[in-house]
Amino acid sequence: MKTEDEKQKLIEAINCKFPQNNIMELYYNIGRVLPFTAQRFPDGRISDWYRNQYVQVVRVEPKGKYGKYGKAFGFYYRSGVREDSCENDPDNSWCKKTDTEPQEIPNSGCGSWVLLEIQGEAKEDNNFTKLLGLDDVFTFGKYKGKTIREIVEVDWQYVKWAIVDSQRLLADVDSIIEYHRTKIKILQPKDTLPFGKYKGRTVMDVYSEDSQYLRWLADQNPDFKIDWDKLSKNEEE
Repeated sequence: MKTEDEKQKLIEAINCKFPQNNIMELYYNIGRVLPFTAQRFPDGRISDWYRNQYVQVVRVEPKGKYGKYGKAFGFYYRSGVREDSCENDPDNSWCKKTDTEPQEIPNSGCGSWVLLEIQGEAKEDNNFTKLLGLDDVFTFGKYKGKTIREIVEVDWQYVKWAIVDSQRLLADVDSIIEYHRTKIKILQPKDTLPFGKYKGRTVMDVYSEDSQYLRWLADQNPDFKIDWDKLSKNEEE
């Protein structure tokens, strides 16, 4: 059984894929556990009005290649309670607050869904999706066979692409980012730049000649920081 903390980490990892997820993808990413709650922000339009409403998904009927599309069924909620989905026109609601049977959820096969809460528990033969951690091994790409920890130390951009930008890989993003922060190198005035048009020259030299470029380079690169205070003191001396 997953703890609430473990469920929340999984939810956060899945929602990193917003706005790609549809309800079927949420369903598979949590290990086909039902019920769960979700809300949709069409085309990524996040607003208080959309935050105010959500659906409880109680049945999913995947179709198509890899089951990526299909139908989902459940109930509509507004402000945390069952309501008619059309506030001013109850008769034309796709789900009424009096419905006792789950109704087909509109746009369940479209993207822009976020996961709110995993209400169900996994069955013995249907486990929750495992989040990759720092000591898990990549099974693909140019770093196949390396742990995420090892790759963070040599190529943060690749890890970021794999765990944040890709649509399928799910990882404990917070712990990986935190580890990356501990590995960020702070360049001192006498250190040399490892790349760029001033590659091989010291940070102090570049700061004296082209400080604007140095600031731009530091802003664009998450793998290092620059000790600006020491640079200023060295220039004064």
